[in-house]
Amino acid sequence: MNLDKRDRLVLFTLLSVAFLFSILFYLDINRKIGIGDREVVGTIFFKNNIVQRKFEDEVIWEKLENNSPLTNKDTIRSEAFSDALIRLKDGTEINIDENSMFNLDLTGEEPNLEFTQGSLEVKKNDSQPNNIKITSSGSEINVDSGNVKIERSKERELSIFVEKGKTTVKQKDGKSVAVEEGKKAEFKKTGIEIKKIPVVLVSPSSQKLFYTEPEDVSVHFQWKVESGYENPVLEISRSPNFQLTLINEKVEGNQADFRLKEGTFYWRLKVKNKTGTDPEFSEINKFFVTKRESFQGESPEQGTTFPFVQTYPLVTLTWTKLTTANSYQLIVSHSPKLTNPIKQLETTANQISYDDLKEGTYYWKVVAKSSFPDTKDRESQVLSFIIKKQNTVPAPKWLRPANGAEISMDEIKQNQAILIWDGNAELKSYQLKFAKDSKMTPIVLSEETGSNFLVPNWNQLGKGTFYVSITGKSKEGKETESSSLLSFTVVDKKKKQEPVEEPNDSKQEPKLEMMSPNGTIVQMKGKTSLDFQWKVVGVVADRYDLVLYQHTNDKKVAIYKITTKDSKHNLKDLSILDEGSFSWDLSVYKDSNLLLSRKGSFILALDQFKSLKPSDIEFISPKRLYKEKR
Repeated sequence: MNLDKRDRLVLFTLLSVAFLFSILFYLDINRKIGIGDREVVGTIFFKNNIVQRKFEDEVIWEKLENNSPLTNKDTIRSEAFSDALIRLKDGTEINIDENSMFNLDLTGEEPNLEFTQGSLEVKKNDSQPNNIKITSSGSEINVDSGNVKIERSKERELSIFVEKGKTTVKQKDGKSVAVEEGKKAEFKKTGIEIKKIPVVLVSPSSQKLFYTEPEDVSVHFQWKVESGYENPVLEISRSPNFQLTLINEKVEGNQADFRLKEGTFYWRLKVKNKTGTDPEFSEINKFFVTKRESFQGESPEQGTTFPFVQTYPLVTLTWTKLTTANSYQLIVSHSPKLTNPIKQLETTANQISYDDLKEGTYYWKVVAKSSFPDTKDRESQVLSFIIKKQNTVPAPKWLRPANGAEISMDEIKQNQAILIWDGNAELKSYQLKFAKDSKMTPIVLSEETGSNFLVPNWNQLGKGTFYVSITGKSKEGKETESSSLLSFTVVDKKKKQEPVEEPNDSKQEPKLEMMSPNGTIVQMKGKTSLDFQWKVVGVVADRYDLVLYQHTNDKKVAIYKITTKDSKHNLKDLSILDEGSFSWDLSVYKDSNLLLSRKGSFILALDQFKSLKPSDIEFISPKRLYKEKR
């Protein structure tokens, strides 16, 4: 069929409009929404899997990170196998289970929580005079004090369990009913039915955390059956609706023990009313079983010495990040027993830098504050470091490449051939000299830089074996001694390594390799995306969490997070990026459990080094971090 000019014009216009609005829709759905001047009313301290938030004036749902601020009139929802702990400013805590949704409105004197579906637990701070009003399907639940659990699913009506304190329920007809401690309210078509909770769950308490020893753990269950009920059956499931019951056993007495492996579990008791025919249930408690993560101070290593001449060195303390912690308390002291601490602070980050520590020996440790009730905080070992005044600045020390390493032409073309050394804030510049002989004669290339890294003029060097030394120069013009000699060989291609024969085990240890960008300068000029790639061996992962950080002014700020099932990701929103130093964390999950996590570091540039400053560099050794100040 042939179209005339008018028809072609109309068709072209419609296609153009469709294309334009498709782009606008894509940009809107992927844009990063800021809090702006919205009122912050609380914080989400712990998150497992995916919890999302929607602002009152937005239609887009965004994923929340651990320790994210919540604003007034946010709508919160959780996906399958998710949970979150929200702490409001008045101290009230809200535990959210999977597939739950509610809206938080703290406008005025009476806080309101509009509950749609799922399961949540509200722990009211009794010191606050205001009640919390929960609305659901036209009914009002006023939590005067104590702890209240609310459950609602598509198959069942609303149920309320009052564990502690007192709650008032107002029905649609305006009548109010008091639900006291130890009772439950079931919303039915005929009205609200108040009953005694037939079984009181003693332990494990809701949100309890257990550590495997090493593959499983014995969990002790204890309960109290009220008079008038008999034939208790203990049910343990992976889901809150108990569709897939893991354990369903008749139990004697008021306690039992079962060994469980890693996972999230729900438990309840089913009993028979002596005067009725239908079974009745206790409330549902949720607990977690996980492997104990290693927790320790990472840098500076034990006994590290930080020399200085006039300017106190920048000391960066880093430690392991725990998925079960919501904050960390850092303690620094001159005493091995950490008495009379000179530095003590609480932070949600896993590193902090100081540039005002004077000469002396320092001892430090970190306390990880648990996100889970009735779970002990974790403490790292006590490490020490020394800050020592010297007459001269020590010679720079090489970090990479390794002595005798090969550098391929592919690495040079991809800007991955970088020389890096341990810099010093008291040095203004560094002089690098290259030679083809270990006696350093003659010098074939000499370059000067103000940073603690350099990409040499590889074209001028060419191929072959080279030797290089560094001399630092202070602001006063004094030079350090020369560093040790570093040798490397520039080749077309690296020699193929013989494959290492893996042991013939049924289980291969999972491994994660951060492929790119890692240890490189990424030239962004002309690029439309920042490409991440990694490789996992020994396990088929369910998902990967990638968090991108930018390092500025001694701070590490998370600017982007994505969850994906692929082993690569293309970041296309380049508006969130700036030139400078970056790092990224990658976490591997299997069956909702964290298996592995690794870090990568890189530098972004638009025109090689022209706009990079020494203050941009925080690079690259996993054991030591360095940031130069001007």
